[in-house]
Amino acid sequence: MALSRRDKVALIIGGSLLLVFVVVQFVLLPLVDKRKRLRKAIASRELALTEMRDMQVQYGLLHEQSDGLEEQLTRRNVNFSLFSFLEKMATETKIKDHIAYLKPSTVTGEGVLRQVLVEMKLQTIGLKQLVSFLQRIESPENVVTIKRISIQENKKAKGTLDVIMQVISIDQNRQNVE
Repeated sequence: MALSRRDKVALIIGGSLLLVFVVVQFVLLPLVDKRKRLRKAIASRELALTEMRDMQVQYGLLHEQSDGLEEQLTRRNVNFSLFSFLEKMATETKIKDHIAYLKPSTVTGEGVLRQVLVEMKLQTIGLKQLVSFLQRIESPENVVTIKRISIQENKKAKGTLDVIMQVISIDQNRQNVE
């Protein structure tokens, strides 16, 4: 089979185009695609590394705070009880008669420290009494704080409030210390 010069040129151009197509389709495009995926992977790993460094800093700060809490707890009275502390503060601020209930509960944490919670309901209490009580119970030296508080106006006694609050403290987890 004899090909004319024109057919040979067309065949060479067609073969060249086919070769260029194969090289582009099966060599260059996969390389470019792989390069894009690698760049995305590097970017995501850099982001993960940055997040891990931030978490490491946070961990260090939390560890320092934990050590500070443990130090505060060692300075606190060994027989400290959140329930008794709240009753004592209620007596000092003359609101003990306004206590509807005190519900203690312990949320045991893993590790050396645990959170102790007491839910307290006060009824028909004046604003000044409430403020005085709150000032006394928010006690950094005893590691006591208010987690949640709900204040409503008492509908029966005008000018008084009904209060439900959750007070928390940190205590040493005796089970894990021994």
